[in-house]
Amino acid sequence: MEKDKKSLKFIDYVVIIIKWKHILIPILLLTMVVTYLTIYFFIKEEYKATALIIPSEDQSMGGIAGLLSTIQGLPAEIGGQFGGTEMNIYNTIIYSRSFLEDIIDKFNLVEEFEISKQLVDYKELALRQLGSSIEIEINDDMAYEISVKAFSPEKSAEMTNYVINKLNDRIIELKIQKSKNNREFLGRRLLDIRDNLKRAEDSLKSFQEKTGMIQAEDQIKEILSVYSELETQLITKEIELSILKQINSSSPQIEASKIQVEELDRKIKELRSKGIENSAFISLKSVPQKAIDYFRLFREVEINNEILKFMLPLYEQAKFEEQKDVPILQVIDYAIPPAKKAYPPRTILTLTITFFVFLMIFSMILVKENENWNNEPKYLYIKQNLFRWKAKS
Repeated sequence: MEKDKKSLKFIDYVVIIIKWKHILIPILLLTMVVTYLTIYFFIKEEYKATALIIPSEDQSMGGIAGLLSTIQGLPAEIGGQFGGTEMNIYNTIIYSRSFLEDIIDKFNLVEEFEISKQLVDYKELALRQLGSSIEIEINDDMAYEISVKAFSPEKSAEMTNYVINKLNDRIIELKIQKSKNNREFLGRRLLDIRDNLKRAEDSLKSFQEKTGMIQAEDQIKEILSVYSELETQLITKEIELSILKQINSSSPQIEASKIQVEELDRKIKELRSKGIENSAFISLKSVPQKAIDYFRLFREVEINNEILKFMLPLYEQAKFEEQKDVPILQVIDYAIPPAKKAYPPRTILTLTITFFVFLMIFSMILVKENENWNNEPKYLYIKQNLFRWKAKS
């Protein structure tokens, strides 16, 4: 008949702990002392200093975005500020290899991290350890917190402030470089625009000299006015001549009227075909095509002129930004040496390790105390074959 298996209750666990307290207490006390001393003597203390910064209002890289933002009619994304993206730029700069290597060389961190230079990848090890020592966080007020951990309070504050100054210098350098690139690009575009404007002006001038069309709109109005006046005079003289013929066909005024009508008719035909000689009046017949050609050439001049007006302020702004060397970051709080260590948390680590040791020992005691487990076939099999290379069949 199988033995009744009994389950352990909470009071049973308490009884077992009291029964084995002469072993548990010394082991746990020894574990706590050894763990605490090990952490104290073999794990270096680290201190964390924190600085608080915010970007300045002039945070456009190169100033062109800021200038474009003042121009009406442009899409919102053109000329906008960096916003959250600027914080990503800061992160990229701080964790870049060149940035971290400069800090390592500045503070001789390879030796401080106790990394042997005989190792092939000693620089990589130093970079990883320094990268894990730098913490970056954006708080609820959108301010930028930079913290650096070091083995002394003074060095942690010094390294944190160095990171801020180095970051500011790097941003200024990138900003100036971008402004220089903008200035060079805009300079090349200005040359192209000026060449296009000159060609358009020369083409318009040549057309004006060739056709005599100086101000198309005004000239067309004037030509139509003269043409209308001549047509009116011609009709008037033709009516006058007709009346004279009906009244007195032998009147001497008829001949004079005929001459006037013929002259007016000749002037009108001349105006229609080739314009008025030695004047700014062009042929009425050629007005439509010449007007189109004139307005096309005039439009090219106006377009290039407007582009030039738009580009010149950008070019001057880029020249100004290239020479501007002002701080980009506004430091709210510089780092100061911290009063307390940030790592290791000796008490928490000691209690955690002691707790796991207690669990391990208590589990072994439970196995020994529980008769049902001792008589369990699977437990007996593990006990007999755990340390055998070849289990019994």
